[in-house]
Amino acid sequence: MKFSDETLLAYLEGKLDEAEAAAIESAVEADPALEQRLMALDPFAPVVQAVFERVPVETPQVDLPQPVVPVVRAGGGLRLLAVAASVAIIAASATFWATRPEPLGWVQQAAIYQSLYVPETIASLDSSSQALDEQFAQAEAQLGRSLNREELETLPGMELKRAQVLSFKGKPLVQVVFADAEGRPFAFCVIRQGEGAPNKDVQQAVLSGLVTANWAQDGYGYMLIGSNDQTDLSGQLDFLTERFAG
Repeated sequence: MKFSDETLLAYLEGKLDEAEAAAIESAVEADPALEQRLMALDPFAPVVQAVFERVPVETPQVDLPQPVVPVVRAGGGLRLLAVAASVAIIAASATFWATRPEPLGWVQQAAIYQSLYVPETIASLDSSSQALDEQFAQAEAQLGRSLNREELETLPGMELKRAQVLSFKGKPLVQVVFADAEGRPFAFCVIRQGEGAPNKDVQQAVLSGLVTANWAQDGYGYMLIGSNDQTDLSGQLDFLTERFAG
């Protein structure tokens, strides 16, 4: 059984009856691709995944000092116990701060979100001119700048599918979705970082199994995300950095 994105969204929002919801749940158990589509549509999925990725693989080992055996003297026993407890707390606290993972930035979070996409995720998107008009108007209003839609529609080898408004730590983050010639998902993301944010040259990396490139200019951050860890971004990257100064 096939389910549209609208039906899956209605399921996530609790708008389906019990029979329809049960049908989706049964299908998800037997179809990993459908499960990925559902996760891609769920705004909480990347947050949950990020939390689990930040949990250390092994529980940090804390070396606590040997317990102090108090010498029972007038007024002295409780003081020795208090000192021992204080040392133990300091040791545990130091171990936690030394081993805790660094918070994920917007680039890492955007890659995690995009990694949930599969060709089926974008195949049924409404990419009509009217839908794109509305999406880009909303996105540009949130960002406070133009997204050069006419230029994006000519991105080499790509078909424009959607512009979606997200958010990272209260800052508007727009994800522009494309499909390549084989229907695989690509994304171009723009975040408003604000005045005073440092400019950054193009940096490329593989994040969440996807080739990425990001840069920053004039208070905005930019990111291009490929469909896998072997994607050649050179043509699209040259095109975008010329039109979104980098």
